[in-house]
Amino acid sequence: MFGDGIGSAAIISVFVFLLTYVLIVDERVHRAVAAMFGAAIVVLLHIVPWDKLLEYLDFGTIFLLMGMMIIVNTARNSGLFEFIAIKTAKAARGSPILVMILFCLVTAVTSAFLDNVTTVLLLTPMLLTITRLM
Repeated sequence: MFGDGIGSAAIISVFVFLLTYVLIVDERVHRAVAAMFGAAIVVLLHIVPWDKLLEYLDFGTIFLLMGMMIIVNTARNSGLFEFIAIKTAKAARGSPILVMILFCLVTAVTSAFLDNVTTVLLLTPMLLTITRLM
């Protein structure tokens, strides 16, 4: 019915992925809870064996993201993003085009020194704050 090579495990995996994605987008459940739910279902249904689960995890990436999220949360709570947003809006004299150009320059310089994930984690809250202020 589904063609050669596609088994029930693949179909269930796609279903669990889509269900998890819907839960994340819907935002009724915290995205971490939704992701853990999806992972637990795949493991409980033996689609991914428990002993192989740890092989699929890249702890370096997980700890990098966790550390960056802590830094971003601390910066947000300290008001750093609001400060930068106000300075950027003043430098751009309220012009959305100038804000975009300045933000592109900041993004280019930041991504030259940091990897892309870190750059996105640092600059997205700033951009959201700038757009709220304008």
